[in-house]
Amino acid sequence: MATLAQPSTREISFSSTQLPVRVTGMQAMASKMWVPFIAMGFMVVLAAFIFGLVNSSITSDYFQASKEVREAAVTGSALATQKAFMESTKAWLPSFKFLGMGMILGGVTFLLATILGALRTGGGRVQEAVGVPVKVIKPPMTATVFPMLMMMGMMVLIASLVIGIVLAFISYGYWNHSIATELNPATAGSALLNSLANINTTTAWLAPFKFVGIGLVLSGIGLALATIVRVLRWQSQRLWDVLS
Repeated sequence: MATLAQPSTREISFSSTQLPVRVTGMQAMASKMWVPFIAMGFMVVLAAFIFGLVNSSITSDYFQASKEVREAAVTGSALATQKAFMESTKAWLPSFKFLGMGMILGGVTFLLATILGALRTGGGRVQEAVGVPVKVIKPPMTATVFPMLMMMGMMVLIASLVIGIVLAFISYGYWNHSIATELNPATAGSALLNSLANINTTTAWLAPFKFVGIGLVLSGIGLALATIVRVLRWQSQRLWDVLS
C-alpha cells in the first residue's frame, strides 16, 4: 500500500479516542425531523384541499342567486357572509398551501442532511476497519449555508401565512356589506375604501413574497445536493489514496 497523502486543511483527523465517527448535532436532529416535516406538510396540503372543497361548495351556493340579489344582500345576511367567506379564504388559503409545500421540501432538506450524516459515519467506519488514519472532509461552506436557507424560507412562509390570516379578517369585514348600497357608493377616504386599498396592495406583494420563501427552501436543497457531491468526490479520492 502506498504512502497516504499528507493531511490538508480540508480534512478533519480523528484519534483513536474519538472513534467511532459520529454525526454532527444538526445531522442528528435532521434524522429525527425529516419524517415529521414531510408528514405535517402533506397533512397541511390535504387540509388545504379540504378547505378548497368547502369553499367550492359555498361558491356554488352563492352564485345560484341572481346578480341583483347578490349585490343587494345586506350585512350579516347569508349571501353577504358567503361572499365574505369566499373572499377571505382567497386571502389565506394560498399561503397555507405554500406552507405545506415548504414543509415537505424542508423535510427533503432534512433527509439530505441525514444522508450527509450517513456518509460521514460510513466513511469513518470503512477507514477504521481498514486500519488507516480516520479522516473526514471538513464541512464545506455549502454545508453550513443550506440549513440556514431552509429555515429562512420556512420563516418567510410562516410570515406570509400570518399576513394572509390578517388580510383574511380585513377582507371578511369588507365584503360582509351590501355591494349595491354600501360598497359601490363608498366615497374616497371612507373606511371601506381604505380596507379595499389594503386588501389590493397587500395581495399584490404577498404572492411574490411566498415564492421568495419557496425559492429559499429550494436553494437550500440545491446546496445540500452540492454538498453531497462534494463529500462523495472527497471520499472517492480518500478511498483511492487508501487502496493505491
